[in-house]
Amino acid sequence: MTRNPAPRRLLAATVALATGLALTACGGGGTSGDDAGGSLVDKAGAPSAPAGTLRMAAWQETPSMDPVRTTTQNGMLIFPEYDTLTVVDAEFKPQPWLATSWTQPDPGTWEFKLRDDVAFHDGSKFDAETVKLNLDRAKKVTGGPYTNIYAPISKVEAVDPGTVRVSFSTPQPNFPYSMSTVAGAMISPKAIKEETDLTRTAAGSGGWIWQKDAHREGAEHVYKANPDYWNKDAVRAETINVKIMQESNARLNAAQSGQVEVMSTLQPDQMDAAQSAGLRVLTDLTSTGTFLIMDREGKKVPAFAKPEVRQAIGLLLDRDAYNKALLSGKGDAKGGGFAAPGSPWYDASLEGVNKADAAKAKELLAQAGYPDGFTFEVGNAPVIRQINETIAQLLKEGGITMKIVDVANGQYTADVRKGRFPAGYFVPTSIDIYQWWSRTVSTKGIYNPFKLDDLDDLEKTYEQALEMSDDGARKPLMDRLQRETIERGVAFPLSQNPRAAALAASVRATQQPVFAPEDIAPRPHYLWTK
Repeated sequence: MTRNPAPRRLLAATVALATGLALTACGGGGTSGDDAGGSLVDKAGAPSAPAGTLRMAAWQETPSMDPVRTTTQNGMLIFPEYDTLTVVDAEFKPQPWLATSWTQPDPGTWEFKLRDDVAFHDGSKFDAETVKLNLDRAKKVTGGPYTNIYAPISKVEAVDPGTVRVSFSTPQPNFPYSMSTVAGAMISPKAIKEETDLTRTAAGSGGWIWQKDAHREGAEHVYKANPDYWNKDAVRAETINVKIMQESNARLNAAQSGQVEVMSTLQPDQMDAAQSAGLRVLTDLTSTGTFLIMDREGKKVPAFAKPEVRQAIGLLLDRDAYNKALLSGKGDAKGGGFAAPGSPWYDASLEGVNKADAAKAKELLAQAGYPDGFTFEVGNAPVIRQINETIAQLLKEGGITMKIVDVANGQYTADVRKGRFPAGYFVPTSIDIYQWWSRTVSTKGIYNPFKLDDLDDLEKTYEQALEMSDDGARKPLMDRLQRETIERGVAFPLSQNPRAAALAASVRATQQPVFAPEDIAPRPHYLWTK
């Protein structure tokens, strides 16, 4: 059993893509237009051996080169060095990579068959024992970003060198998909056994080898092609150079001027300029801009303990205004829930929930004892400054002051998980309901720094859904989770955000790259520059 992909109509591929170039997301093709770069797929012209440099721009430094200690937002720095158990295809269904196939003997177990020709950069061999070591280690890591994925694992067995069996305390229908993300990156068994500190050391088996001596903290990562890589067709660039550029305009300027060929995290208001400069803009609607209130017992901000206050915030967060002001109208603010329109998890009955009503919000604030509003802080990184400023402006309508506090490079989610801030902005996936709940909302997930248990009844609803046989049977319970999350003032959807990246016209590929929903740009596999 695999997770259901969202239907084809989810993709909002831009007209900047030439025929055959439209990025496929959830199976979507998208529209086509003229593009000076020609076709992205060029097998005949590809170098027979790795050649040239592919230059990429990421928006933040990673706090660690250890996959279990960094977030999916840093995948651009992880995927050249590390292989994942699975990858996803154009419809976001998990496909073979280090694992060649998988089955579900029972609802609480996944069994993976593995490749037998993979070696890590340090010479150690990949096998079932390696997977066991990785998952056992990951489960023990405290404070990591993937607790929701690893915590349900109850046992990992190396059945034989080519077979690993993973058992769970509760069924995990989307585990093969999760293994396509940073959470599924495999570390060398030698590094694990020697307890190597991977903060600024790497231990992968990927198509490129991270160059420790060339790394410039907060500025640049360099990777060289792995001459012994098991999938030689995937490695076409000799060097991968990832520059860290926190400011969105700096990344776009670098792409427009030819300093980089792949730009991550293209902002909605930059899309037109990118297209005009001849860049390929790859975009879809697979994430939901979300305002999450974590301090619901008022331990840091007493006002948040009042349900009326949280409900007022929901009424002040005008989705249409957010989409127009911040996303240049390129988002989708129609849905009042967290699932993308067109996905199997979309609930049309939520479209009328929390329509903007500043007058009602002020009434609720007065009832709660805050007629003049109150003040709280949120963390900030350059890539979300405009978002935070927009949210602050919307809340100001009700007299609420949201102070924006800059955090250190790469530390936004880490600071949130430590409880530094009572609320904040997040972008959970809008096509994978399991990740949305278990990672972002659940009190068992990573964003419960105040150790709340106010959602215990909903946790039981989620567990009940997992026990069901298919997604169709789970749908009514997942609908309840979305509605209750909003009505209890836990989190509020702002819009379906356009997730976008830009590629130079010189970028080519031996096969169509996939812009995986957890990534900030296409991975370097199969890419090269003409």
